[in-house]
Amino acid sequence: MAKVVPQMTRMDAVCAEIGWQLDLLGPYWLYEEMLDTLKGLKSNFTVAHFGMWRGQSGAESPGFRRFLDFLNEGERKCWVKLTAPYRIGSPPLYEDAVPIARALIKAAPDRVIWGSDYPFLSHADRVNAVGLFNLIPAWAPDAAARRRLLVDNPQQLFGF
Repeated sequence: MAKVVPQMTRMDAVCAEIGWQLDLLGPYWLYEEMLDTLKGLKSNFTVAHFGMWRGQSGAESPGFRRFLDFLNEGERKCWVKLTAPYRIGSPPLYEDAVPIARALIKAAPDRVIWGSDYPFLSHADRVNAVGLFNLIPAWAPDAAARRRLLVDNPQQLFGF
């Protein structure tokens, strides 16, 4: 972690200066350890793949609960991407990812976005964008939440 923080701080300064967001991809335990660093970031930043919180550990784990609290602290610069449920849940429908998705949407309804994670890299033989898109109603059962996830939130984050 000693090398990560200075690099992240430098990239954050650049992103803040040019109006980009910093895109983070790491294991859930790293976000837990870096909450204080994340609180100090100047730019908006995204956390990919549900924050890599494992569906099997459940949405009630203490670390996940702290992350949910973090989402609404301070300047609320953290956005979560609901991408790659196949990395945190069990196939074929990744039902164990549903509580994680719903908890994230409930905690930060205005800062969660969906993405396919195409081209799926090492998972292309068993994953497709349509199948992933069809999981959204399980995560966001009401139309207003789906609109925020798919339209309003990306529009806000990316400045469309």
